Amino acid sequence: MLTLPLPQEVTDALARLTDAGHEAYLVGGVRDLILRREVHDWDLTTSALPDEIKAIFSDCSQNTVGERFGTVAIHFGNVFLDITTFRKEGEYKDHRHPGSVQFTKNLFEDLKRRDFTINAIVYHPERGFRDFFCGRRDLKKRLIRAIGDADQRFRQDAVRILRALRFASVLGFDIEEKTRAAIHRNKELVLTVAPERALPEFTRMLCGRNIRYVLTEFADVIGALVPEILPAIGFCQHSPFHQYDVWQHTVHAVAYSEPDPITRLTLFFHDISKPSCLTMDSTGRGHFYAHPKKSARMAKVIMQRMKFPTRQTELVTLLVSLHDSHPSSPAEIKRLLAAVGKENFQTLISVMEADTLAHSKWSVKKRMHHVHQIRDTGNTILKNGECYSLEGLAVGGKDLEERGISGPKIGELLRLALNKVIDGEWKNDKITLLTELEKLPENP
Repeated sequence: MLTLPLPQEVTDALARLTDAGHEAYLVGGVRDLILRREVHDWDLTTSALPDEIKAIFSDCSQNTVGERFGTVAIHFGNVFLDITTFRKEGEYKDHRHPGSVQFTKNLFEDLKRRDFTINAIVYHPERGFRDFFCGRRDLKKRLIRAIGDADQRFRQDAVRILRALRFASVLGFDIEEKTRAAIHRNKELVLTVAPERALPEFTRMLCGRNIRYVLTEFADVIGALVPEILPAIGFCQHSPFHQYDVWQHTVHAVAYSEPDPITRLTLFFHDISKPSCLTMDSTGRGHFYAHPKKSARMAKVIMQRMKFPTRQTELVTLLVSLHDSHPSSPAEIKRLLAAVGKENFQTLISVMEADTLAHSKWSVKKRMHHVHQIRDTGNTILKNGECYSLEGLAVGGKDLEERGISGPKIGELLRLALNKVIDGEWKNDKITLLTELEKLPENP
């Protein structure tokens, strides 16, 4: 019999509950243990009522915010446990909350209300597994399957649609046929999911290893959440540099990139404005002038609507606006460094690399060579401590104030000095810069 490697605290907590005469099983964490993945949340399900749970763990720190739904959070040794009473749920009224919760002593009744078979496997180190819905079989087949009526599962709690996509992406699983069909039928329900619940599912989905499958097979579902992508689906780019339509280019670029939230969000949004930017020249070739800036504006609106953190929104939109930069000279690369910031330069390069890989095969080598020239030159500039921003300039505002300069003119002179240094016209040392600035007419 397969045994799972449980932390001692989890084993001891289960023993406390069973020694007190209650059924108890590990439920949250079982799936990841079977898959040999790291477990982040340890959840127990038990026949013990909340008051009984609190009494059994009276020597532990407790959080009872979820007590009316049967959950008591326990800090047990070095582990945090959510311990929940077996329960049945009434009709759902808002695609999220059950109209009523009724505690039960029946494990099957508790498990049949859950979302997917792979999340309804329970385990006890002495009693082994209870797997009423063949979740272990689906783990072996690498399938996401809803428990019972898939339409009902998604109508009960619409976030389950996004969770299914997230599991498929992160675990590298397919979605079972009936469950897949129900997701497509009920896709509009994602609009009822509160942003604070949708956002982590969406972000984690984007960072999954199977994201190409999800974005391709469920583009209509993603489009229900982010309707701005819908014009990109099937939109021909009319360009020899592109082998895919706008959406498939986006899908491949996201899939080619590192699974970092900022990188993948940037690539998800980087060409979102292209359908509205297309112009055709006399040869029938398509052009998308100014699409990075327009895509950045669209991304900002969408991310604000989805309640992304402000700093994350600002960084993603900045990277979107710069993703199609083509600096060639050291001076131009210094200006790109100034725009993106030292701390974000490598992320921008990663975005450019993934974007390039999603172009036509014949153009990749040349485009990638240019991206790597930008990377290598930028890294050399950073390594040598060359000046590319006001922070690296050998003079500052105080130096100019000491010479009687004030107000907006200080900023104007510093920006002028920076441009001269970047262009190699002035040497970046204090004496040289002050001397050159003093030579300028009164209103440069």
